[in-house]
Amino acid sequence: MRIICLVMFLTFSLSAQDLTIEQVFSPNTLPLKTLNMVLWDVKGDKFYFQKRNPETGIQSFYSHDIETGEETLWLDPAKLIPSGKDKAIEIDDYSFTKSGKGLLIKTDSKRIWRRYSEAAFYLYSLSDGKLQVIHEDKKRVRHAKMTPDESHAAYAYENNIYLVNLDHNTTKQITYDGNDDIINGQFDWVYEEEFGQDDGWRWSPDGKKIAFWRLDQTQVPQFSWMEYDSLYGKVRTIHYPKAGEKNSLVQIGIYHLDNGKTIWADIGDDEDIYIPRINWTNDPDILMVQRLNRLQNQLDLMMVDVSTGKSKIVLTETDPCWIDIEDNLFFIKNNQFIWTSERDGYRHIYLYDLNGKLVRQLTKGEWEVSQVYGVNEKSGQVFFTANKGAVSESHLFSVELTGRNLRQLSEDEGTHSADFSPDFNFYMHNFSSFTIPDQKVLCKSNGKKIRSLVENNPDQIVHLNIASPELVTFKTSDGIDINAMITRPVDFDPHKKYPVLIYGYSGPASQLVRNRWGRTSSKLWNTLLTQKGYIIFTLDQRGTGGRGKAFKNLAYGDIGKYMIRDHVEGVKYLRSLPYVDGNRIGIWGWSGGGYLTLLAMSKTAQYFKAGIAVAPVSDYRLYDSIWTERYMGLPQANSAGYDSSSALNYVCRLTGKVLLIHGASDDNVHLQNSMQFIDQLILNNQQFEMMIYPERNHSLFGKGYVYEHLYTLMTDFLLKNL
Repeated sequence: MRIICLVMFLTFSLSAQDLTIEQVFSPNTLPLKTLNMVLWDVKGDKFYFQKRNPETGIQSFYSHDIETGEETLWLDPAKLIPSGKDKAIEIDDYSFTKSGKGLLIKTDSKRIWRRYSEAAFYLYSLSDGKLQVIHEDKKRVRHAKMTPDESHAAYAYENNIYLVNLDHNTTKQITYDGNDDIINGQFDWVYEEEFGQDDGWRWSPDGKKIAFWRLDQTQVPQFSWMEYDSLYGKVRTIHYPKAGEKNSLVQIGIYHLDNGKTIWADIGDDEDIYIPRINWTNDPDILMVQRLNRLQNQLDLMMVDVSTGKSKIVLTETDPCWIDIEDNLFFIKNNQFIWTSERDGYRHIYLYDLNGKLVRQLTKGEWEVSQVYGVNEKSGQVFFTANKGAVSESHLFSVELTGRNLRQLSEDEGTHSADFSPDFNFYMHNFSSFTIPDQKVLCKSNGKKIRSLVENNPDQIVHLNIASPELVTFKTSDGIDINAMITRPVDFDPHKKYPVLIYGYSGPASQLVRNRWGRTSSKLWNTLLTQKGYIIFTLDQRGTGGRGKAFKNLAYGDIGKYMIRDHVEGVKYLRSLPYVDGNRIGIWGWSGGGYLTLLAMSKTAQYFKAGIAVAPVSDYRLYDSIWTERYMGLPQANSAGYDSSSALNYVCRLTGKVLLIHGASDDNVHLQNSMQFIDQLILNNQQFEMMIYPERNHSLFGKGYVYEHLYTLMTDFLLKNL
């Protein structure tokens, strides 16, 4: 046993010189240190993490004692050899059993969609080293989880749920109707993508029941695309509800282990609804179900008696536009729960009893709570992050359940988050800013620092001449303050004239203007562009997040309205700066940012010289139902808004240079979007450039040097056309 300091520093291989695309994506250019695969002990007195064992060279797992800082080799993965095998498994993820005496290990993961993956799961005993596979006859399954008493496990496989008796090593199938159309314990494509869900079942607190989603996507239209990696190619088909089309029918079932029966929750007569979340209360006989209407402007919190399926509404949220789904529901003692709501115009924390009666509002003001981490019931404190004090920042706070003693736990300007111990006595404080790379500090719950865990020293990257953004605010012609950030070259000369590249996403409720380090490769590419003489500019227009619900709601009904109006205002602001070449302003973005680019280059062509659209939406009638209808309503009821926001309707105005980029296997924003835009370009005799990436999805993820190829392509396009 020995004490090892976790303070980590940067190493560098570059001198002060212009970056190359290869260096932008090389892990050796800016090798920021981090703490990998962190897991708190169930007692909260230590945590575990992965690092290279200096003696064996193998990535191993170490424990870190909170009190002493002492580190000890805890788990040697080389010893994790299943019975009958000659090779150790690789740990993709791991979690403790409730007692802390065992680990549930996820290995051999295979990614399917963005969040959807299949894997093998093993139960590992920390006392005797026994390694037990959860699913004997199946190679990969989904979401294996154990009961609190560790007697049973369950998992989803091929759209059905299976129950495993770990004591007797027997498996029982508990749903039988799963097929390509019926999904049990998992999700269809659109639920996964737009509600951030892929785990479709929950153990009850006593481990005697399983609550699960059942989705029937029989009526959902299918979308297909071609994949070209075989002699004749193959067609890939999924159920994909576009705006205004039919969605899956949803049910919530509760399977009882004692009698093998499934009780179906009464979620109302309206079938055209969503169930974005379910949560067990502290009472194993009561399940809380969140029911959202098709228009997504009414959310009902329903309490379900799992023995009968009967339900009652305990709380209803309404909004004239839409309601965002959050994961800020926590059940505490005295039959109370924590909930966040935007009902007063900003997202804040509320305390309710189980009957839906408001006990008190815990936070208030013209600022927003972004995440609730949980409650220390012994001290009566709620821990959360919020942008109080600065819209572009996120700080750590605590507040008492009485609503008193709101306290800010973080100090430095920038973006802060936390990973709390199970007892909420300690947390890992994560921090970064425009100029400071990611830091991680171990703290007590009162914010007092114990020791640094990861320290990336900004002084050691000065010679790389990394260009960092600066926050600016400008007024629109109608007097609205718009937050933005501008990145100038390190050797900026105010007497020169610079072209500007605007980067945007700008989707409703999104926020790009944030004081944080961000993705290192993006920061390095922006630096590369500034070294070539460009200024980078980003703004958060009306309809984006961080400034209250009324500000967000301005996006409703016509996503493109303020998106384009305020980007034009941004161009006017840039043209007012003496060092900007107002005739050389370009724009680029990915996904929703690709849509922004197409709309800007066509609808307001006179303001933009060149644009790059990666995986763009061209008309929101072509995108999925949940995301699109949340902000636009149904196309059948809002044809004017859909027409106004469609980039297809303005192609005739285009005058600048456009580069279209799309993955041929994009399951999210279909290649259809780019193809329909291209058809309009041809009909209007408009020249353009295009790159298709075969077998690549929405993020263009895939083998080979995809991102080096992509960013070389984009850089060359900008140098030629801007």
